Amino acid sequence: MVAEIKTVVVLVQENRSFDHMLGWMKSLNPEINGVTGSESNPISTSDLNSSRIFFGDTFGCVDLDPDHSIQAIFEQVFGMTWMHHSLSSSSQVLKPTMQGFAQNAETTQKGMSETVMNGFKPENVPVYRR
Repeated sequence: MVAEIKTVVVLVQENRSFDHMLGWMKSLNPEINGVTGSESNPISTSDLNSSRIFFGDTFGCVDLDPDHSIQAIFEQVFGMTWMHHSLSSSSQVLKPTMQGFAQNAETTQKGMSETVMNGFKPENVPVYRR
């Protein structure tokens, strides 16, 4: 098994997801389970007609820090606020839709959803070139 391992990459950065840092590497190697640009989040998960923010490749630098509290992460992962869930049935089984990132970012600062829904182009993170 060890002979089959060609490369090991350890990436340690605070609050950076795989998609954010390396998601666009799929464009260099289709075997990578990365992003295609069709991924999106609604500005409002409670509004079926809400506009959507699509994942892009124009990330630069985040000046403002998105909220990393347990309440914010809950909203990002489940698409509903912590308060809304605690007021609903406690026996409700939640599905992690991953649809609350843009909504949560907009509550932190108007326009922040565009920033959080972006990743680095492969040439800006030259760690994998095959």
